[in-house]
This record gives sequence, C-alpha cells and structure tokens, in this order.
Amino acid sequence: MSGAGLLAHIARAEGYVAEASRAWDPASVSCCTACAAALERAVAEVQAAGAAAARGAAAPGARTRLERLRSEVERLARLVDAALAFCRGFALRAGDEPLAPSGMEA
Repeated sequence: MSGAGLLAHIARAEGYVAEASRAWDPASVSCCTACAAALERAVAEVQAAGAAAARGAAAPGARTRLERLRSEVERLARLVDAALAFCRGFALRAGDEPLAPSGMEA
C-alpha cells in the first residue's frame, strides 16, 4: 500500500473519532451506542493503517498521527464503557430491566 493509502486510512479514522466525539453524551444510551459504533469503525481504520505502516515507509508524521488516534480511541472507549455500565446498573436498580439468569441454582 502506498503512503497515500496509509494517509487515507488515518484520515478516515480521524473522521470516525470526530464523529464519535460529536455523538458522545454520557446521559444518553443511544448517544453512547452511536459513539461506540463510530469508535468501532475508527478501530478498523487504525488497524488497517497500522498494518500499512508496518509494510512500508510511512509518510512523515503518519506514525505520530496514528499513535494520537490510538490514544483518543482508547480514551473515548473507556468513557463509553463506563457510561454504558452505569446505565445498565442504573436500569437494574430502577427495575427497568429484567435480571438475566446467572445459571446458578440455589
């Protein structure tokens, strides 16, 4: 893959991270889900860019952009995971969601 292909993956990943950031709202499960979906697409592009960078010479600054993207995706993913866990726990406490069977019998 050419350096241009690597930069295209990085640009797409940056776009998905920006989309995830715009969607981020910890008070809304649907926004958290939209953020998570954008992050999944960003991760796929980051992985493709990492593979492309490993195969050939990267354009100047490409590896720095890639590392920054990885950090940003990781940061947002932690926020989304925490917000979704909170929402699930809150729904359980409020009785809005039926408890899943644990598979254990008393």
